[in-house]
Amino acid sequence: MTRVLVTGGAGFIGSHVVDALLVRGDDVVVLDDLSSGSRANLDPRAVLALGDIASAAGVALVPGHLDAVLHFASKTKVTESMDNPDLYRRVIFEGTANVLALAEDRGAEVFVNISSGGAGYGETPVNATEETRMNAASPYGRLKVEAETLLLPSPIRTVTLRLANVYGPRQRRDLEGGVVAIFQERWGLRQPLMVYGDGSAERDYVYVGDVVDAAVAAVVGPEVSGPYNIGTGVATSVNALIAQMSLLLGPPAGVNHASARAGEIQRSCLDPAKAARDGLWTARVSLAQGLQKTLTAGSSPRG
Repeated sequence: MTRVLVTGGAGFIGSHVVDALLVRGDDVVVLDDLSSGSRANLDPRAVLALGDIASAAGVALVPGHLDAVLHFASKTKVTESMDNPDLYRRVIFEGTANVLALAEDRGAEVFVNISSGGAGYGETPVNATEETRMNAASPYGRLKVEAETLLLPSPIRTVTLRLANVYGPRQRRDLEGGVVAIFQERWGLRQPLMVYGDGSAERDYVYVGDVVDAAVAAVVGPEVSGPYNIGTGVATSVNALIAQMSLLLGPPAGVNHASARAGEIQRSCLDPAKAARDGLWTARVSLAQGLQKTLTAGSSPRG
């Protein structure tokens, strides 16, 4: 049995990873301050340490030896990071340093850092590889890039997963990147959709179940290290996303447009070839399949 710490394990992606680890029979500890996560997302078999990753005392609440650490906890709002960069530095950069130090102190053999391919690379006229120059347009993206550098001198094996735009059940509807969840709520309330810009902005949408597979593989799969893009390699515009969702939900109540938001980019898409080449991971769920899974999931947080 492997003893695994999942920071941010009560959140959207982290809670799905906790579920997968428990199915494997692992002993799972979650560190979360519940500022954006929810107890309702957590399987009661996971041990919850209620603490803030940006606080050394909060991180120290995690009990006992650790075999592996999966670091999901983060602030994630691009526009908020532009208004409050000091908060984002404290949580993303200093928080990662605290969790990595804990992993090293508690005997972990692997540390998996969750980063942002979308915000880190910036504009990607062609799909970004792991060698593409990082050109983040926001403090959020820049701090995710800076946090990756903390892993370089670590004596333990470290893997960074640079995620594309993740969607799926349990995604919050008040976070900027959660466009599928936001649109789904609008559809349910019979309210018009709000699109920032003309709808031509493109993102690489990756289903949460595929991301879970990548995270677990980084711990128990081939002993790789370094950065890996976790995306589909397919760029989908907001307009095309609305069209796909309309096939499942019928036409929306309307589509309103507003000016594009500061710090947002026009095209973000990742090249996942390295993960496939190294035998780590490949995406299995298409956007059409993932939307079907997401939009037909139960309304319960555990759905």
